[in-house]
Amino acid sequence: MSHVIGIDIGTSGIKVAAMNKEGEWGHLEFEPYSLLFPRNGWVEVDVNKLWAITKKLLLKVWNEVMKAGSVDAISLSSFCNSSVFMDQEGEALYPGIMYLDQRSKNEAAWIKETAGEDFLFNITGNRLEPGMYTATTHLWFKKHEPELYDRTYKWGSLSTFILHKLTGEFFMDWTHASFSGLFDIQSYRWSKEICGKIGIDMDTLPAVCDPSQVIGEFTCPELQVQVVPVAAGGADTACSALALGIQANEMFESVGTSNVLTVCTDNPSVLDNRFLNRCHIIKGKWLSHGAMSFPGASIQWFYEQFLKQEGYSKFALEELADESPIGSNGLFFLPYMQGERSPIWNPDARGSFVGLNLNSTKADMYRSILEGCSFGLKQIYEIINEKYKMPKAAIQSIGGGSKNRAWAQMKANILDNPFEIKDISETAALGACLIAGKAAGYFTTYEEARGIIRNETFVRIEPQHGQLAVYQKYYEVYCELYPALKSFFSMSSRLNQSREEVKC
Repeated sequence: MSHVIGIDIGTSGIKVAAMNKEGEWGHLEFEPYSLLFPRNGWVEVDVNKLWAITKKLLLKVWNEVMKAGSVDAISLSSFCNSSVFMDQEGEALYPGIMYLDQRSKNEAAWIKETAGEDFLFNITGNRLEPGMYTATTHLWFKKHEPELYDRTYKWGSLSTFILHKLTGEFFMDWTHASFSGLFDIQSYRWSKEICGKIGIDMDTLPAVCDPSQVIGEFTCPELQVQVVPVAAGGADTACSALALGIQANEMFESVGTSNVLTVCTDNPSVLDNRFLNRCHIIKGKWLSHGAMSFPGASIQWFYEQFLKQEGYSKFALEELADESPIGSNGLFFLPYMQGERSPIWNPDARGSFVGLNLNSTKADMYRSILEGCSFGLKQIYEIINEKYKMPKAAIQSIGGGSKNRAWAQMKANILDNPFEIKDISETAALGACLIAGKAAGYFTTYEEARGIIRNETFVRIEPQHGQLAVYQKYYEVYCELYPALKSFFSMSSRLNQSREEVKC
């Protein structure tokens, strides 16, 4: 039986899966990896290691498919955003610099001053922040690694690097290009105006393409098979939106390392600069992401540091919160573990427990993390209601973190909105399969594809309305915390930065 293969590179692991012409998918393989933190505020990834894992899992799924059929196409989903500087052979000259990285603060400030924030937003649909929008990293590399920059043939995202490994071609699809700070999201082209103002050589930029475009063919000596077309694919949340069939004026939640509420619109004039905004896979539609960076990472951090070493299993993440009451006995948590995007956009912000006392328990700490992450999501939810005027409906929820029932119930209670946790949570990989399926001719349009995909609701979480009023009072206190600590975060950041400079 014929299949296509979808690859999904997330921020903590890589998944590869296959889908047949009937929309049935399986042969899912997964392997985790770790990010690199070489200095305070720096976040990198070993792109060669990621390619090695990707290739290993791809060959494993490929061989399973070939036992009873063939592979017709491949496509890619990957996290967004990263910077990879490559030579003419596509080899990385430096570790991949992640969207979480904060080293390019000075470059971000210079770009804003030089180009103007309104000018940038009118073209890119986005604010400019260090690391998240990779123009800042591009300029940092040009300034601080001039010899390597002179050897750079192409700059791109991780997807550009992986696609080159698959095909030998340099491309970036428009969902990734949208987060570069260099891309005109309505004209679907690199902005000559921005590149000219800030001094980026457009010859170093890869060709921009439709995510569905076949950019080349994959060949592999280990497989000894004919060449297979490779479609560019897209950013992970955009691929998930495709797999869920999200339409204009609809919303969904993705829960992994980060926690994101995504709105789809066909009107780019409504895009809000408090969110991350990008082109959708489907031309003429845009996605607006209210993105918190570290909710899932905060929960994983707490488990690793306080539970795992004492023999707790992951089941404790479902049960421990019940040992503490609403409000966590007066303990609050800000989930800004290494800066934050929506809604505060402050790279200096940090995770904080506020209200610890001698009676605070491990359960109080854990519950306060869940509540703090949920309160942060409510701030984003309120922006969506204010700006996008969404009709109220159950929020489809996907990603590994969506299966945490205790957290899902808390979010439903705090937002006063039902959540529908989907049966297939690996929707980014599924979206990559759909893109590959279109490239292989399994269907001619994505509307047609929606008719064959079966992703039922695993469980629907209804709000427990008796808790809403109580949570509202705690939410009002939560909203006071960041303004009260903002100057502290700034002072602490300057102190840590000066200490790093002394060490260097």
